[in-house]
Amino acid sequence: MKLLAPLVLLGLAGCAAAPIKDGTYPLQPNQRVALSANTTLTYDSFSDSRCPANARCIWAGRLSFQFVLNGPDGREEFSLGPDQPAATPKSLHGARIALDPGSIPPVRSTNATRPGDVIPVTLTITTRP
Repeated sequence: MKLLAPLVLLGLAGCAAAPIKDGTYPLQPNQRVALSANTTLTYDSFSDSRCPANARCIWAGRLSFQFVLNGPDGREEFSLGPDQPAATPKSLHGARIALDPGSIPPVRSTNATRPGDVIPVTLTITTRP
């Protein structure tokens, strides 16, 4: 019985969230990065419905990047974009994810999006306020 208690505590310690690493992460769509020993961030996809530069549009459109966090707390999805450049997902326990404004591409010059178009992003993870 005396040996069981330390084993249970050791097992529970393995379930705890590992510390998130501060850093800057350039990502391509579908690329994954380890933020800690048990938490990964995936750049899932993007949507760019912004009005082309030399077109007349009723709606200006929107640029949005979708991400997925997988960790001890489960799966959490969130989006970032020019209108919401930062997030503090619950899974990161206070860490902040910010989109580098320099990685936001200008509006397309035509209405066409070519197959295979990708928009890389750069994210900054900050664990301190």
